[in-house]
Amino acid sequence: MSSDKKRITIFGGTGNQGGSVAYSLLQNLDFRVRVITRNPQSDASRKLAAQGAEIVQGNGFSSEEMLSAFSDSWGAFININSDDKGAKALATGDGPTEFDMGKVIVDAAAQAGVKHLVFSSGPPCTEMTEGKVRMKAMDMKCKTEQYAKTLDSLETFVPIGAGWFLENFLGKEVAPVFGGFPHFLDDEGYLTFRVPYWGGDEHVPWLSISDDFGDIVQGIFLDPGRWNGRFVQGVSDICSFEQMVADFAAVTGKKTRFQPILPSWEAFDTHGIHELQDVKLMFGFTQLTGGRYFGPEPTERATARQLKQLTASKLGRPQDQRDLISARDWFTARFAN
Repeated sequence: MSSDKKRITIFGGTGNQGGSVAYSLLQNLDFRVRVITRNPQSDASRKLAAQGAEIVQGNGFSSEEMLSAFSDSWGAFININSDDKGAKALATGDGPTEFDMGKVIVDAAAQAGVKHLVFSSGPPCTEMTEGKVRMKAMDMKCKTEQYAKTLDSLETFVPIGAGWFLENFLGKEVAPVFGGFPHFLDDEGYLTFRVPYWGGDEHVPWLSISDDFGDIVQGIFLDPGRWNGRFVQGVSDICSFEQMVADFAAVTGKKTRFQPILPSWEAFDTHGIHELQDVKLMFGFTQLTGGRYFGPEPTERATARQLKQLTASKLGRPQDQRDLISARDWFTARFAN
């Protein structure tokens, strides 16, 4: 590896989070980007390769493959997709757990000489709710985070959490489960968003994966020692469901409303969709913790904003492109006529 370029290797680089990180880092000539994937021939892999990423094949349960994949890497970003259909043990719950995979990956990164690790983590759900809500994916990520903190060979370790993806609103498949918003009118002619209340002050953390997440992570890599040991909240905007819906209505002119599901999160119907079970539990978690989705600390976006601005400045972007995107501007860019 050229001495003037630092290689950052991404596990999960063809997914939403990892892809955002890869595309952000590829804009910075100080970094080389390597992406680990099970399928180097996938469309996502090919697109990253076309942008200059090095694509390597690797299975997260294989210590040998992971050690090779992380070789000669200065930094690493790791995100494990708990619902990954390709990792059958994670999707079905049979055999090894997400923590088992996380331990293999983190150990390999450390043994390969990675000095700076950013890990996509989650809050200690079971602990914070005193056992009332158990989000397995979040607990496994948190357990992996705690393990990674014990590895002395890492110079810095920064856990990061991702807020509610605004990009979820682009998909039409599950929109009816949430009342139809923002794609399907209800019987009264409204685009209705139906979910339980968030909890606490209703400070919902929204995140644009495509606009902000990768830049936030790059900001950490620009000065990893500064953020060492801090849990970074991946947030673009903070606003209630009611305000989010009002912003959508303001930029589209469409009849839109928020209808809270009452009396509690337990009334949310997942319609038998496996992936939505964690969404239901998420509402239980946030209601029981007073809206604190990322852990004991209150939701905030100042840190994410600072990291975004560091990246934007480094990449020489114009002043009007250096801030986090708001939910209102995100809807304007994608739904306004």
